[in-house]
Amino acid sequence: MTSSKCLLRTFRYPLHPTYAQEKILTQWLEACCDLYNAALQERREGWRRGLRIRFNDQTASLTVIRHEDPKFAAMPVMVLRSALARLQVAFEAFFQRCNNGEKPGYPRFRSRRRYDSFSWPAPNGIDNLIQGKGRSGRLAVPKLGDLRFNLYRIPRGVPRTVRIQRESTGKWWVSIACDLGAAPAPVDAAAISPDRVVGIDVGLQSLAALSTGTIVGNPRHVKRAETILARRQRVLSRRRNGSASRKRAVKLVARAHAHVKNQRLDYARKFATKLVRDFDFIAHEDLNIASLAASTLGKHVNNAGWRILLHAIACKAECAGKVVVQVDPRGTSQECSACGGVVQKSLAVRVHDCQCGLRVDRDVNAARNILARGMRVVSKLGDSNPSKARRSRGRGSSADQT
Repeated sequence: MTSSKCLLRTFRYPLHPTYAQEKILTQWLEACCDLYNAALQERREGWRRGLRIRFNDQTASLTVIRHEDPKFAAMPVMVLRSALARLQVAFEAFFQRCNNGEKPGYPRFRSRRRYDSFSWPAPNGIDNLIQGKGRSGRLAVPKLGDLRFNLYRIPRGVPRTVRIQRESTGKWWVSIACDLGAAPAPVDAAAISPDRVVGIDVGLQSLAALSTGTIVGNPRHVKRAETILARRQRVLSRRRNGSASRKRAVKLVARAHAHVKNQRLDYARKFATKLVRDFDFIAHEDLNIASLAASTLGKHVNNAGWRILLHAIACKAECAGKVVVQVDPRGTSQECSACGGVVQKSLAVRVHDCQCGLRVDRDVNAARNILARGMRVVSKLGDSNPSKARRSRGRGSSADQT
């Protein structure tokens, strides 16, 4: 039995353009940024005059723009359309926030330093896009030729889009989004063995506590890199604006942050892989991480990487056909997982000690409550449609994000 939901995955590779190719790619990024800002200005002025300018209208005007400006004529039209498509997505998100009563945040003009990627639809067939293998891999780019990249693994599925990105460190990357076909059907939660289910409670002192009693330590990557970060930031602060030495110092700071980011992502993916391999049913809290990151604990929340971890778990579980549910986190630490009584305790109290005789780590107790709530969600909504359980919200409900 298979699921009708399509499985989309992105394969990312380091790109190694020559000096001349890198110069052309940079020019393309600048041109896309200029087009993005010009299209945004056109929409702003059209709104003031009572005109509604749509994506198709601006796409049609590309013919005239490319005819008048040699800079745009030398670029693939598909790359230019990606800038207009990005603006369209920004406006759709803006109107959606308006309809939801959220803080709208009108689309803003982009700086050339912050516009760092463009994309185009992938050609039919993987052989028409990439050649070679390993460090001798070649990527076919329209109107530019072949770019060398490290093809350390062959992408699976049907390629849909290709995206080239420039990082603040100066490195270039290519991402190939592929359609892997129908996602595997989730396992039947009612038939899962009790030793194949788990609840997860994420935290700051320890990254995660499992209902099985396992405590996963918080690696605190930023804490270990603070010495290097502080030293490079001090060097950057002494450099004169606009100087070549300042540009080099900026790249060194960016590389230090990128190293921490890669460490956090690698740790989260490895932990998620092990979790999905060992369990068929995973329940975790439905946390508002954005609000927590804006609180006084924001630095520690971002350092722990909860969002990256939970997203990795959801993606790995979807590929493996496992069930993931999110539950209401309220009261999971105060409620006793054995008798259901409430044991009030502050954050400083790290042990759950109930009058029923249960004495266990407070995070493990919370993880067991999370698992119980997740099982109640599936039993209530029915495992015949696990995606319905993942989309529902409220106490004891879940919402999966992949």
